[in-house]
Amino acid sequence: MKQHEVPPHGVIAELHPEADYGFIASSDGREIYFHRNSVADNRFEELKAGQKVRFAESQGDEGPQASFVQPIGKHHLG
Repeated sequence: MKQHEVPPHGVIAELHPEADYGFIASSDGREIYFHRNSVADNRFEELKAGQKVRFAESQGDEGPQASFVQPIGKHHLG
């Protein structure tokens, strides 16, 4: 049987709501940029520093960035 890969996860390290972006501290110690448009279900306003998230990483023009960000809530333990 094939095991499913666990998506990368981390915590919100910085948020800049006035500029529509933030950074995730990944579980391997890197900082990953993300934009408001990458946050699942238009939940950017609900994010808080220190909050756990799952993300999909892609290579952006200026380095790694999250193309998808999903908060890990009480119903999404992983």
